[in-house]
Amino acid sequence: MQPTIPQNLSPEDLFNMGRQHQSQGMLVDARRLYEDLLKREPRHSQALIMLGSIAYQQGEELQGDAYIDRAIEVVQEHRSHMPGDHGLQANLTNLLFARQRPAEAEEIAARLRFPINPIRSSQAEFMERAESGTARNIPLLLINTVPKSASETIWNQLAEGLGIAQGHLSIAVYPDCCLIPDRLRAAGRGGMIAKEHIPATPFNLQALADHGLTRMIFHLRDPRQVVLSWAHFVRDDVSMRMMGPIWRKIVPPAPVLKGSQEGLVDWCIAHFLPPLIRFIADWRQVGQDPNSGLQITFLSYEQFLAEPSDYFGQALDALGVERDLFNPGAQAEVVHLRKGQVDEWRDVFTKKQKAAAWEAMPKELCKAFGWQK
Repeated sequence: MQPTIPQNLSPEDLFNMGRQHQSQGMLVDARRLYEDLLKREPRHSQALIMLGSIAYQQGEELQGDAYIDRAIEVVQEHRSHMPGDHGLQANLTNLLFARQRPAEAEEIAARLRFPINPIRSSQAEFMERAESGTARNIPLLLINTVPKSASETIWNQLAEGLGIAQGHLSIAVYPDCCLIPDRLRAAGRGGMIAKEHIPATPFNLQALADHGLTRMIFHLRDPRQVVLSWAHFVRDDVSMRMMGPIWRKIVPPAPVLKGSQEGLVDWCIAHFLPPLIRFIADWRQVGQDPNSGLQITFLSYEQFLAEPSDYFGQALDALGVERDLFNPGAQAEVVHLRKGQVDEWRDVFTKKQKAAAWEAMPKELCKAFGWQK
């Protein structure tokens, strides 16, 4: 028999207990706490979101959709009464992207007032580094990347080597990252480097143009290795996060996550690889368009691994930063590196998986970026 939930617990206590249980993988207990909370406060949006996440983790796709859709309704109601609550609006933007309603999400993002959160620094350190970079005429720098490509480590090294601030300009998660124009305005003074996973949507391209950002590094990696790395990362990390399961484009259904590694890789080839290819192809098309107003330099993980100093030199040249301003010996945090191999997929993919992945990859892209069968 399940223990009775004490009736004297406040809604806040119930929610916090639910989050604690959920973070420890005790999904059944967490679900009961959230459900009890909803009996007392049917319009508790965070409880609805967490119940949606748990439903997805337990393989209840339709129930998960219903919870997230109800959460959107509730947040929209709250938003109508609190139009100045930008945290609430940011939450709504994320939920709309998660439920594949990008037009509504972009409409909110266009007006969103959401400050840049410092990465790996306090607010005071962030401002100090940004001012220092601005004084040395370092503009706002943008590195846009595919997932699982050592981009976090590269971002850290560029920031530390230049002594500038780090922050994000977007909201939501790959492949739905959406630029926030207000953040672009705030970062426009310079002295900061942003690492993003933004797709080449009309909204994002217009935001870059409106704020005068004309240079960008696009960092990529052989998509087959990205797929393999994602299969490990999504099972061991993303799907385990409390909010992770609501991102259905990149998080497989529960039966896939609980099944074999081969089945997970199959899912990633079928569902994760095609959007990844589109992500790369769209940016290549923008880079080839003389009227885009955006100078894109394509660099790769393979280049970084083979010759880091040359990679950083090319990156600085592409971003319009004097190489003398960069200290290659600066110590930077290395993160998210599982094995760091270039062609691990060749030893792991089955013959069928290799054929399916190769079939999905446009041969023009393969030729352009040197991806071999």
